[in-house]
Amino acid sequence: MSRVFLVFLSALTLFGCKGKSQEEVLPQEENLITWSECGYEVNDHLCNFTLTDQAGDTFDLYENVGRPIVLDYSTMWCGYCGLAAQEVDQVSEKYKDNNLLYVTVLIEDQYGDPPDASDCNLWALNFKIENNPVLAGSRDLIGTPGNNDGLPVTGWPTFVFLREDLSIYSIRAGFSSQSLDIEIYNLVSENEKASD
Repeated sequence: MSRVFLVFLSALTLFGCKGKSQEEVLPQEENLITWSECGYEVNDHLCNFTLTDQAGDTFDLYENVGRPIVLDYSTMWCGYCGLAAQEVDQVSEKYKDNNLLYVTVLIEDQYGDPPDASDCNLWALNFKIENNPVLAGSRDLIGTPGNNDGLPVTGWPTFVFLREDLSIYSIRAGFSSQSLDIEIYNLVSENEKASD
């Protein structure tokens, strides 16, 4: 048996066979990421989440291993979040040759409540987001600075830039078109260098 298969078998024995969950080992043998190896700091593999998008479909973060990802944590009541939302498809189009995935995770609706699929659909329609997922999240996904129970969000929007192996490249609070573009450029450039 191959060494990778034995590692996979050991992981199944350790975590059990529970179906699809946060403890699931990814099918990519060279990128075995488990729940016990995730975190919310730079260079950690971001912890998995499964949320509903604007079309009512399920989005699982770990199913997107192999792509650089921008996670935009926003709220519907935040003005700067709306400014960022206006550029989602434009940014995605600019970096399509790099296979960039831009994902908006709405944390609160306009009243401060957890959003649902209809809120995500409204957000996508209002900001003409046609080619990128807008997900219904909640405050359960975020924490406070220094708290390992969730992503430390210090302002809206907060961007998390993920490498192709789903490790955190950087975390940035606040929105500026220029700084967003620079961060994405640096992210995809690092990914290109790593694959050379």
